[in-house]
Amino acid sequence: MAVNTPPLIINAPAILLIGKTGAGKSTLGNLLLNTSEDDNLTFHVSDNFSSVTKKSGSANIKIGDITYNIIDTPGLFDTDKLDADTLDEIARTIRKCAYGIKAILFVFEAKRLTNEQKETIDKIKMFLGDESLQYMISIFSHCNKKQTENPDHLKNSSWNKTIKAFVNSVGSRWAISPNPDMFPSDSLVHQQRLKEIHEHIISMDGVYTTAILENVRREQEKNARIAREAEEKLRKEYEELKRREGEAIAKAKFEELKAEDEKKAKEKCEEEIKNLKKKVNELSSGGCFGLETQVKLESGRIIQMLELQTGDRVLSNIRNGIAEYSDVYLIAHIGQLRLTTTHYVFDEHLSIMFAKDLRPGETKILISDDNNKLVSIFVDDVTIELHDKYISFYTRAGSVIANGVLCSCYDQCPPSQMFMNLVFLPVRWWTYIIPSTHREERLHPYVQFLETVYLSFRNALKKGKQFIEN
Repeated sequence: MAVNTPPLIINAPAILLIGKTGAGKSTLGNLLLNTSEDDNLTFHVSDNFSSVTKKSGSANIKIGDITYNIIDTPGLFDTDKLDADTLDEIARTIRKCAYGIKAILFVFEAKRLTNEQKETIDKIKMFLGDESLQYMISIFSHCNKKQTENPDHLKNSSWNKTIKAFVNSVGSRWAISPNPDMFPSDSLVHQQRLKEIHEHIISMDGVYTTAILENVRREQEKNARIAREAEEKLRKEYEELKRREGEAIAKAKFEELKAEDEKKAKEKCEEEIKNLKKKVNELSSGGCFGLETQVKLESGRIIQMLELQTGDRVLSNIRNGIAEYSDVYLIAHIGQLRLTTTHYVFDEHLSIMFAKDLRPGETKILISDDNNKLVSIFVDDVTIELHDKYISFYTRAGSVIANGVLCSCYDQCPPSQMFMNLVFLPVRWWTYIIPSTHREERLHPYVQFLETVYLSFRNALKKGKQFIEN
């Protein structure tokens, strides 16, 4: 609960703090408000496993030029409070945020995921809906000194597949809540970690709204009603069988019907997974960047690719410690489902390879570090994600550093960066004379022509090979 907190500002977006009891939500709120070292904390913090926050508390925070409501919610899995009550309190809080929620800071402890933490993640995703992941940032608390000073150490030492999958599901947005006892507010590490959280919040596109929550709740209530009706139907059938044929026979029949229903539900789930995998395989005809992928502008500002405009100068390479920026001269496509598995990235030898061919522990890729250098690191994990919006664009250098990784702008093409630079030479020259205004779901005509020619050539080669083999 917050002490002497101002009321919610109706026309200001909100920042929501959520997580299990004892994860450090209130501590993070005090850190963001710069009151963690005050005698009178904005949000009360407890040393035991029972949450101090029974009702949501709020305060006002300014990040950049924007004022936000920052809201501390009750902890999940309290030992002395029903979990359903906690979720209802969070729902009531969201409904008060008329201007929407800019960011959901999901706080959990920096350690191997426990069953309780997995349950927390699943419960939040179910309660707020999958759409909430677009506005969520993973915040790791209770980090040790080395992990806080070097976030990559945390990632390499503590993340298992479940944590990696979750962080990927929220657009790879994650940060560390510094321990104020180790790193006071005037320390550079403390300031850098909070700056990273601020940057994630500012870069968020859109807001999570009451309407989204209500749609999720309606869907949950519908599913719960269907489950209750199915259970009631089985119970009535059981009672009828019991009346007609005796309890033993009725019980056996009831178990048989229940097992049959569970089998059908399992088959339906497996079928949906099978269809999703099929969809992934069928839709590998193009490769673009996810709209939430981040790039750095020459001004130093980090933005999501959704915000890119023709003429923007983005970080495209680093040579001898010098950052190189290149103009975006063409946005070829921005719209529906196109997969990134066939996009090219640069390996340690500056050769390009498909993203889908990266091998954890074997392949080294080039990433930019804080010292304006490209360093080679081993790929530690590869996951395939399905998103509903993508962007394809081209810089005059033919490359871009996306989410810190040196990538090619080209996809679904011969594996030669030099060759593709030559292929795109006509449109590069033409856009010097007449800048491109294309920003549509359909592919740019020139890119569509090149893709059609290349795919036709590949299909012809494939058929020719099959003809020779037969």
